[in-house]
Amino acid sequence: MNRSHGLSKSVLFTGLCAAVAVVLMSAGLSNALDCYVCSYLESYPDTSCVDNPGALNVLNCSQKYCVTVRQELRRNSSKVVSFSRGCEDVPAMLYGNIPDETHRTYYTSCQKDLCNGHNGRIKNSTSGTGAIHNAIVPGKNAGHIVVFWPYSLLLAILLPLCQQT
Repeated sequence: MNRSHGLSKSVLFTGLCAAVAVVLMSAGLSNALDCYVCSYLESYPDTSCVDNPGALNVLNCSQKYCVTVRQELRRNSSKVVSFSRGCEDVPAMLYGNIPDETHRTYYTSCQKDLCNGHNGRIKNSTSGTGAIHNAIVPGKNAGHIVVFWPYSLLLAILLPLCQQT
C-alpha cells in the first residue's frame, strides 16, 4: 500500500523552476532610470540645483527620460531664471532651445543613469559659435531586450529539465 502524502518531487521541482525563471525574467525587464531631481527659481538662495548636481536627490524613475529645463535671460545668459531636473515619459522637447523676447529655454533629455547632471546648456565643442546643436543622445531604449535574451535562453534550458523530473 503506497500512499502519497503531499505533492510529488517532480511537481515541486517544476514549481521551483518556474518561480526561478519568473524572478530572473522580471529582473531582466527592469528598466528603471536614475535621474537627478530638483527645481530652482531665481529667488531661491540655494543654487545647487543649477551648479551642484552631486548634492541633489536621485530618483529611481520608471519613466523613459531624464530631463533638464533651463531658462535664462537672453541679454544676460549667466542669469538663470529657472532650472529643473527630473524624469518624463514624453519630454516637451528632446533636445534644443526656444527663445522668446526676454528668455531662452533649453531642453535636454537623455536615457542613461544620472545623465541629467550637466548645466542644462550643452554646447557642441567642435563649433566655435557656441550655438546649441541637435545631437543624438545615446540611451537605453532597447536595453531590456539585450538584458532579457540571456534569461530567455536560461528559461529555454530549464523548462525541459523541469519537465523531465
